[in-house]
Amino acid sequence: MVKPLVLAFVLVSVLAEAGETQTAQPMLDAARSFVATLDASQKSRALLTFNSEERFRWFYTPVSRKGIPLKELNPTQRRAALALLRAGLSEKGYTKAEMIRKLEEVLREIEQSSSRDPDLYFFTFFGDPSATGAWGWRYEGHHCSQNWTIVNGNSIGTSPQFFGANPAEVREGPMKGTRVLSAEEDLARSLVKSLSSAQRATAVLSASSPADILTSNLRKAAIQ
Repeated sequence: MVKPLVLAFVLVSVLAEAGETQTAQPMLDAARSFVATLDASQKSRALLTFNSEERFRWFYTPVSRKGIPLKELNPTQRRAALALLRAGLSEKGYTKAEMIRKLEEVLREIEQSSSRDPDLYFFTFFGDPSATGAWGWRYEGHHCSQNWTIVNGNSIGTSPQFFGANPAEVREGPMKGTRVLSAEEDLARSLVKSLSSAQRATAVLSASSPADILTSNLRKAAIQ
């Protein structure tokens, strides 16, 4: 039995600066390959319009989502889907995303709940993957939300981008010792400990950890 931890460390990062672009050809190739494996019914759920309101929604909790989950993909489709995810992230980012997904197995044992499922991670497209015009795609599930916007062959936006880990450290079971976001957590703690008393009085908002993400999943980041 894996015991739960008090701490569930979460990281939110926005990587794309104004005007920053990068070629999206690997993503385009992988997206087209993945979409080509889907049947008509799957495409109707996975492909939405670029201006869909759904493109502006994101969630880091286990909720009902638009798109198609890994759970409903055959082995060939699954390989193509994960190849797309790998194309969208660095190798380190891809590894983190996969480890976060595997933590659902740990939570399933902790909670004895069938609702924790490492295959309930969804792929959603906004517009048709194309070298011209605008399109986007999203990979999302519990504690992982990755979004991309591509215009005329360039990736112009990679936000919101969210990685979270619960448990922050696995203390028992096959994944014992796993800390998916160890580098981020350790750096954050080191930074806080390096502050002077005056700096800490300004930087630290509360002596105890918040119950949830302070900015939630609103379009505009603001402390609630």
